[in-house]
Amino acid sequence: VAAPPRRTVVVAATSGLVEALDLRGRPVWSAHVDGPVYATPTVLPETGVLVVAVFGSRCVGLRLDTGERVFSRELPAPWHARCGGSAAYRDPYASPATLDTGGVAVGCAEHVICLDPDGTQRWCRDLGASVRASPVAVHTEGALVVATVNGRCTFLDSRTGAERGAVVLGGKVVASPALSGAVLAVGTQDGTAFGINVRTHEVCWRVPHAAPRDHSSFTVTPGGGFAVTAARGNVVGLGRDDGRFLWETSQLLGLADHDPALDVTPVVAPDGNMYCGSYSGVSYRFRFRPDGETP
Repeated sequence: VAAPPRRTVVVAATSGLVEALDLRGRPVWSAHVDGPVYATPTVLPETGVLVVAVFGSRCVGLRLDTGERVFSRELPAPWHARCGGSAAYRDPYASPATLDTGGVAVGCAEHVICLDPDGTQRWCRDLGASVRASPVAVHTEGALVVATVNGRCTFLDSRTGAERGAVVLGGKVVASPALSGAVLAVGTQDGTAFGINVRTHEVCWRVPHAAPRDHSSFTVTPGGGFAVTAARGNVVGLGRDDGRFLWETSQLLGLADHDPALDVTPVVAPDGNMYCGSYSGVSYRFRFRPDGETP
């Protein structure tokens, strides 16, 4: 997580270590959150609180400037924890979302819970199916969109948790959506990508073979389109308004024993560079052609 006002980068490890580094990579502070972290933390900018979702159904708030603990609270556990489910400890996977109210929404088990910056619960809603994808805050609408594994995208009021509408996609959702303008990009595990208008709750486009690769998510480019690491291991660019194909990467570099597949969510920078990595331990930099440049 980048914190530009403090010129630091915060990194959360699966061991439960959370560490802030300055722009030269030197440690600023470190803290332990007493459990594995598999979700990206989020920052509440008004209060400077870093919110971390922790395996074992916990949520921890840390001061972004010092790492001091602000709160640590229990979250709703998966329903199968009551039956001794062996995977019940491995939750939450979803990254918290910063709301327009100044609070945070945390997807956990079959629930989404809204917390104030001090960890006080504002509301909690049972969605009836597991949350694996990160919730998306729609600040312009005062809304929160939560996609559950049963393929339902539920629109909630960010202040009360009341349901405003829903879209059923017909496939399992575990990868996190992304929002650009009024369009939310969501993908199902059968490979289909959908564009949903967050104002009308209508599907405005669908594209086959363009859903995020396992354990990755959609991201938004500086131009407002979507970028996604698709199942075949290349990053694909999609138009925001119509989902049309824009471009696709290639990592065929002619290297010996080189696995060209990418595995993570790409990062597209405003300076015309895109970065992505692979589980085989290779990091890539891609360069976009500048606007107006002649051949």
